[in-house]
Amino acid sequence: MRRVPSQGPRRLFFLFVFLPMLCVFPYLRAINNPNEFVRVFTTIAIVENHTFSIDEPVQLWGWVNDMARVPSKTDGVPHYFMVKGPGLVYASVPGYVLFSKVIAPMLGHHYPTVTTSLEERLWWLRMSTWVLRIFTVGIPCFLFLLWFETYLREFTPDPMIRYAAVAACGLGTNFLAYVHMFASHSVYAALSFVAFATIEREKRLSRGNAKARRWTRAALAGFCTSACVAFEYQSLFPILILSAFGLSVFWRPTRLLAFAAGGLLNVPPVMYFHWKAYGNPFTPGHQMLETAQFAAEHKQGLWGILWPTWEHVTALAVDPGFGFFGMSPFMWLGLLGIPLLIVSPKERPSLRLATLVWALACAALLGVNAGFVEWRGGWTVGPRYLVPCAPFFAFGAACAMERVAGASAFRRAMVRGVGGGLALASVLTIGTVSLVIDTLPETIARPFAQFSIPMIRTGFVPHHVGEWFGWQSATFWYVACAAMLAAPVVAGLWPTHERRRMYAARVMCFALGLCGGLVPAFYPLPADGSPLFVLFAGTRSFPAGWEPAGRDRLTRLRSEAERYGARRPCMWFTLADLDRVLGNEAQALADEAKTTGTPRDTCPKPWF
Repeated sequence: MRRVPSQGPRRLFFLFVFLPMLCVFPYLRAINNPNEFVRVFTTIAIVENHTFSIDEPVQLWGWVNDMARVPSKTDGVPHYFMVKGPGLVYASVPGYVLFSKVIAPMLGHHYPTVTTSLEERLWWLRMSTWVLRIFTVGIPCFLFLLWFETYLREFTPDPMIRYAAVAACGLGTNFLAYVHMFASHSVYAALSFVAFATIEREKRLSRGNAKARRWTRAALAGFCTSACVAFEYQSLFPILILSAFGLSVFWRPTRLLAFAAGGLLNVPPVMYFHWKAYGNPFTPGHQMLETAQFAAEHKQGLWGILWPTWEHVTALAVDPGFGFFGMSPFMWLGLLGIPLLIVSPKERPSLRLATLVWALACAALLGVNAGFVEWRGGWTVGPRYLVPCAPFFAFGAACAMERVAGASAFRRAMVRGVGGGLALASVLTIGTVSLVIDTLPETIARPFAQFSIPMIRTGFVPHHVGEWFGWQSATFWYVACAAMLAAPVVAGLWPTHERRRMYAARVMCFALGLCGGLVPAFYPLPADGSPLFVLFAGTRSFPAGWEPAGRDRLTRLRSEAERYGARRPCMWFTLADLDRVLGNEAQALADEAKTTGTPRDTCPKPWF
């Protein structure tokens, strides 16, 4: 393998990754997200009430979906329990204890009761959710990306290829959306890839000597594989493939024992939750869902899993407003790399096998998802059940890019440029959505053009950590957004002592990758006829309940325009433009009526 200068702006790159992952807090209480809140409620109930029942949190903050209503065996009184894998909740307890028993009292807040004011109760729910996201999802997933980049060094010495893969995985897929939610998808993605990488590395480094494969790594691989099921029940099918890979590598008795022992560590906590919540240690609670429709759906097939359909497969994969590859064009490199890495006679046998394993695991994940009765997964950003595919396809893309680049300086320049451009296109297409909100209606056709751009333009952007230190304006969010966009730019365009012609070729390929990757975000036009660059009709209620309220550009500009009145007619034209971006034509006409006949062409054109 040709050695490439390894120096690169690693600290700067990971600073750009850190800011959007851990310093932004998309949160809209009005959505009442069941995927998140049943987990938040359960963590609160464990710490505050020492029970899995979420009766009290439901009483404090209201009803939420994804709950089972189970009659008590002692008195027959029904109680609420979450219908989720308990792994994430178990992992969240230390973070919540730190918040509830240390941080909140220092700030003058205490766990609310039914007599506590609504404002105080909502503060507790918002801040609990923020803390649980940071400690249980955000920090582990950021550390995973740091490790992921280090792991990729074993397959490509080129830092630009590695940075492009990391940026695309962490910021250019819905991995980022579910880092911004107290849900298990992104953590499960990290666990599954760590399990795969642990097995792959032991097989590769042992060079066929089974005795050299360490029992400690076998135990770690076993623990991570079973932890995936503890976090996400539906991970069982791809995890069976990874487990078979692990058994084929750790086949000696002591290693098999360690692999099994590591896996069994996660079984008792899951069974204990099932027993205490549903009365049976061997069953989840999906068929006890309080919502009758959902309970009936999970009685079909195998717990709601039927045979996949080609229509569902193509939508999950390539739909430009929802599909995994449709919203993350960089991942096409990983898909195209599968046959290259498997068939190429020059490729290492260990990498061929590893590629076959992760490709089969991701295919199983896609097939199972396509067979779900609720295959869309409700309100989401991208296909949420396919989040674990992100690190695998990013890994495949990095290996394929290194394979194509080889010893040719020209091919390496092209690969760096195309990879960086596609990574930036992915970050724009789905990363900007994830930085504004973590869930969207199923009917939105082009989230980037019909949600991200309108909301960013009008200033409806979410909370950020600057608020902890008194920085209440939205400026810090835009800084985090700029950092997110800068990460793939570093990967694609950072100079690495190339000749001018090579660097020019890289810039050109970067531009081509960016433009080509962005095409699906705008074209073809939505089949429902909804306009681009105008807030989608199904999300026009969001600004009314936006959090934090009152700091958006529209509110601030309207306050200023009303203060000046007819003396600043151009402000009213700007307000009318922003109202149209939000789809509010009636308000736009009312704003234009206040310009007192001033011609629009006498006002400066807005730059955004």
